[in-house]
Amino acid sequence: MTAMATFWRMASIRERRRRDGTRAFAVLWRDPVTGRQTSLTYDDHRDAVVARQLIEAAGGHAMEAARIADGVRHRGPTVDDVIAEHIELLTSVGADTRHHYRQQLASHISPVLGAYSVKAIGYRHVVGWVRSMMDRGYAPKTIANVHGLFSAAMSTAVRLGYRDDNPCVGIELPKSQATHDEMTVLTREEFALLLSKIPAFYQSLVLLLVATGLRWGEATALTVADLDLTSTPATVRVTKAWKRDEARHWYVGPPKTKRARRTVSLPDDLVTVLRPLIATKTPGDLVFPNTIGHQLSSSRFWTTTWTPALNAATNPLLPDGTPDLAAPRLTKRPRVHDLRHTHASWMIAAGVDLFVLQRRLGHESIHTTTETYAHLMPDQQSAAAAAAGRAMSGLVVPPQ
Repeated sequence: MTAMATFWRMASIRERRRRDGTRAFAVLWRDPVTGRQTSLTYDDHRDAVVARQLIEAAGGHAMEAARIADGVRHRGPTVDDVIAEHIELLTSVGADTRHHYRQQLASHISPVLGAYSVKAIGYRHVVGWVRSMMDRGYAPKTIANVHGLFSAAMSTAVRLGYRDDNPCVGIELPKSQATHDEMTVLTREEFALLLSKIPAFYQSLVLLLVATGLRWGEATALTVADLDLTSTPATVRVTKAWKRDEARHWYVGPPKTKRARRTVSLPDDLVTVLRPLIATKTPGDLVFPNTIGHQLSSSRFWTTTWTPALNAATNPLLPDGTPDLAAPRLTKRPRVHDLRHTHASWMIAAGVDLFVLQRRLGHESIHTTTETYAHLMPDQQSAAAAAAGRAMSGLVVPPQ
């Protein structure tokens, strides 16, 4: 049995009667370091219950207990209150992002820490909360995203004077244990095979995605006026993307970040495909609508177009329905978003500078570009291997 389990068994609340007849509630536990019994006393049973829960979550350490005692007695706003206020105070996010943050609060934070006084929350509580998400099997990226919201809200709590420090600072978050790449990059031949299985109506969209690296929401929000096919080189201006409002209804709003508002050059072969596509459209028409001229849903495209194309490319069949063993087959299962990664890979292989790629992809920071794609830079990898070889020269004795 762990020390923490022993500690929880020893924590208790005892009711006491004062001489004047009033009741007091003592929270009793043993300090995990000294083994001494320690107590905090409250007039309100509810405060004692909250203190007990927080002390248990913090492991019973004396400094944390002192913070908890003060935080519970001077309750102030709860964690729920502060994070909700933080979300309302954000000025650089849209309604869809605000809605997403509220969902994160309701799903991942409120059930564990939401009801507690924000002043009483300490480092150990946040560590325990992170571990609880790990125990429930949440992906490291999900945990990092929710922790990011919590940490930003605690920084806001400091600015508003609700507490003196941010308890999320310095916490090591779990890293991905995946043994496979989180992105799938296609070769030219693999992409050509997949493209051949895409219905003709949507091939131009798939070509644009791989030729520009645009996000799905950006590409499907493009109107004819966003294209300039007469300039040299031809360009597409990205100024908008599909968003969701708080009621989860779709609308066209600004792209993901300020840097996502950009101009992307187009290759000549793609221009040849796009010219007849927009020839009869008006400037305000969608370039890539669904078959009835409305917004193209990513989920519907995945179900009715992308997945059948993947199936056909990975398991080619003869007309009688039996496997075509002689036909080329795709061994990968890329997502639509992997066309963006494929574009980046092709650009890097062609020698495009990472700063140019950052602007082309609309990344807010060059750090995002380097973290995501630096491993794909063959010249740097070759140079590193050569440098390692020079350093090891003479150290390795060939087998006789």
